[in-house]
This record gives sequence, structure tokens and C-alpha cells, in this order.
Amino acid sequence: MAGGPAYPVGYLDGTFVPAEHVRLPLLAPGVTYAASVFEGIRGYRMADTQGIALFRLGEHLERLVRSSEVLGLDEIPSVEEMEAATLGLMARNPVDEDCYIRIQVYVAGDGEMTARGPTGVAILARPRPQLTERLRQGVRCQVSSWRRIADNASPARAKAAANYLNGRLAGLQARADGYDTALLLTEAGDVSEAPGACLLIVRDGALIAPPVTADILESLTRDTVLACARQGGAVQEVIERTVDRTELYAASEVMLVGTGMEVTPVVGIDRFTVGDGYPGPVTRQLQDAYFAWVRGAATTPEGWLTPVEKQLEASE
Repeated sequence: MAGGPAYPVGYLDGTFVPAEHVRLPLLAPGVTYAASVFEGIRGYRMADTQGIALFRLGEHLERLVRSSEVLGLDEIPSVEEMEAATLGLMARNPVDEDCYIRIQVYVAGDGEMTARGPTGVAILARPRPQLTERLRQGVRCQVSSWRRIADNASPARAKAAANYLNGRLAGLQARADGYDTALLLTEAGDVSEAPGACLLIVRDGALIAPPVTADILESLTRDTVLACARQGGAVQEVIERTVDRTELYAASEVMLVGTGMEVTPVVGIDRFTVGDGYPGPVTRQLQDAYFAWVRGAATTPEGWLTPVEKQLEASE
């Protein structure tokens, strides 16, 4: 979790505790065998009230439940339980800036590889300021020699901790070769995603997204940006289809979208320049639209913004 230290109050297995007490035990299958799933949720300062709201909290928690089911966890906490725990955590912390919440659901105890429980839940939050330089200047990417994990090997639509080793290896390779991050292809050679972010390209006036069947995480940020594009007129049409590798080099604009990346321009891929080497007009329009939505400066679908209430009694 990039940003400052965690806020002082954390959550562990049904109890609010000091953040330094939120630890996963070494022998738990959630650690030893990566039997864990997680969600990263952003909180943003609102444009009008300056209060904090969590973006698409309910849908993040619904995905967390689905991921837990795919991993075969028992006694999965409900969306309602995790929402109450998350909002309770935020109410107990001095949050007045953009922030990030990590929710981890894992197999606790000391069972074998196929253990399904007991199920633990850990939550921490910390400040997460926007990386304005990256958003303004963009990043350079390398198409990795590592391939994206396939759905029949370790399904990417489950936000499982184990899946992120794939992106880590690609990212390490890209950094060693002088790039900011990586792009991964499927085993069939189609464009999939970046480590921790989905990819969109602009060609001939259309915004094109690799489909959810391209071994990507079914990203809520991706869904949000596609909705922004459909409503805002930044492009003539929005298309979800298979993307070839060489289309990355032919695209006039490329962007990475995700909870951490938000809407980040890509200005170079391999040794090719994307467009004129600067963030393009479509990317800029989608950045503006996205940040207007997450900060409440534009009307969003019902339920997308969950205000954080500062309840003094919550900490008593």
C-alpha cells in the first residue's frame, strides 16, 4: 500500500485493534499457501463538502465475496458485515485526505494446503495521495516475456494474492530493463493487462478494451472509465474485443486504469513512442471525468459513493 503509515486503528477477526496488531500468522494457509483474497478500495476527498467518500465500496465487497468463493473459503463474511467493519474502521481513524483501504480475507489457523477455514479478515487503511507526476507525464511499458496466468491455471477474475506473483515477475523484469512497468500477453499472444491495472487503447476514434475473457481482473476502475467514455463523448465508440500486440504500437493513445493507477497515460511501449510521446486528449478527458466522479463533482450512479461518517461514539 503506497502512501504514509497506516492509520492507528485496524480491524482483525471481528475486533478493532491497534494497527500494529494486524498481523497474519506465519503458519496460516493464507500465508504459507497464499490462500487469501483481497480488495483495495480508494477513499477520496469530496469536491464540495471536503468529506471523505469510498468509491464503489459495495461492488468491491461483492467481488471479494466472489473471490473467496472461487478459492473455496468457508464461512465467508457477508458484504454487509465487511461494509460495517470498513466504515467502522474509517470512523475510528483521523481520515481527512485521499486514502486507501486494504481488506484481506484468508484461511487462518495452521491447516494443510486444502484447508477451507477458519476464515480470517484483516483491514488496514492509510493515506494515499495522488501520484500527480505519473498522471501528468505518463509511464513507459515493456511487453513482458512472462505470460499472463490463464483462467484454467489461476483465474485472474478472482482477486487472489497468489495471482500477483505473475505481475510481480513481469514488473521486476520491466524495471530491470529501464521501464516503469510491464504489459502481459495471454498464452495465445493477445494483450491482457498490466501488473495491477487494466489497459485501454485509442485507435481511429474508438476506445478499445481487451475483453474480460483475456485473463484480466474484472476491474471496477475499467468499468468506470468505460462508462465515462460512453457518457462523455471523448470517443466515437467504445469497443471490448481482442487486442493484438502490434496494436499497442499502432495506437494513438494507451492508458492504464486501476485502483492504484487511476487513469495513467502510457507514453511509450518497448522502444516505440505512443502517439506523440505525451498524454493524449482522450486520456486527459477520461482523467477529468473519472476524478469528477470519484470526488463527487459530477453525478454518479446510485451507490457509487459511500460517505465516511465521523461517529465519535464509535471509538468510545
